[in-house]
Amino acid sequence: MTTAAVKAAPPGAAHRPAARLWGAAGPVGRAGAALLLVTLGALWLPHVMPGSPALAALGPTATPEQVTAYEAGLGLDDNVFTATWRWLGDALHGDLGHSLTSGAAVTSELADRIPVTLELFLAGQLVALCIALPVALLSAWRPGGKLDRVATAGAFVWLAVPGFVLGLLLIWLAAVQLRILPATGWTPFTEDPVENLRHLVLPALTLGLTEAAVFTRTLRGQLLDTLDQTYIAAARSRGMGTGRLLLRRALRPSSLPLVTLIGIGIGTSLGGSVLVETLFAVPGLGSFAAGAINARDFPVIQAVVVVSATAVVAATLVVDLLYRTLDPRIAHDHR
Repeated sequence: MTTAAVKAAPPGAAHRPAARLWGAAGPVGRAGAALLLVTLGALWLPHVMPGSPALAALGPTATPEQVTAYEAGLGLDDNVFTATWRWLGDALHGDLGHSLTSGAAVTSELADRIPVTLELFLAGQLVALCIALPVALLSAWRPGGKLDRVATAGAFVWLAVPGFVLGLLLIWLAAVQLRILPATGWTPFTEDPVENLRHLVLPALTLGLTEAAVFTRTLRGQLLDTLDQTYIAAARSRGMGTGRLLLRRALRPSSLPLVTLIGIGIGTSLGGSVLVETLFAVPGLGSFAAGAINARDFPVIQAVVVVSATAVVAATLVVDLLYRTLDPRIAHDHR
């Protein structure tokens, strides 16, 4: 390479490959560190909590033999580092321990319940998007109009309705009054797809209607901000109507907050599914976690926390990739 070529090289060019590598590895490294910290916190909980977890679970009438067996099942007979290392080693081989309540393998229990919660979450998000997209687009099409005022007021009111109240209202209307849908229970899709969908409707509506209010307000505000951008004004000057502007130019960049909300929803879905799955007797991850907490079943609690944290970390990474796809300027800014 000549001296002129070296002088012509832009500043920092030699460090760009390293910067790109760090930019790609940074989110993965942070996600891995967060997952490790959450896992360690869940595993150390029985060791650091005050009192005896065995007595808290078994009650004061437990015999010393029962207490010893319970502590052995939790690994409390070893120090915290040995128990953690053994659990991590078993987890890498697919062994998350056994439930102290039922004696069943936690891995098999999770394999049965995770698809149920995932199906419920996806159905709820589909309901929310089917409502939020058209309502937000129509509201942004004519801001301040009658539909916009009704949608904005309705979203505020809807957000104030607790999820369990909405679920009870849906049960009263669809199962008690109209008798068109079952109130509780669950049928796997592989056994009977029609019955699966019938049992899915009410829980999915309970989750989706609450999310729809958040999605509508977020997307409407983002659409209005996007319509004020310079490139939108240039498109207007070329004669493009508001409807075409919304669908062809504004919707894609305005959808970034929705991607974030859906990604966050994967993590928060466990909290919402606890209520919905308990109310509708759905055998998913949320009801499984609620039962384990009530029974002080620490192996199940630890496994649910780790699985939920893994889902949040994976969703965060996917959201980051989708951001770069939907808005290439984000990828350019990280170079």
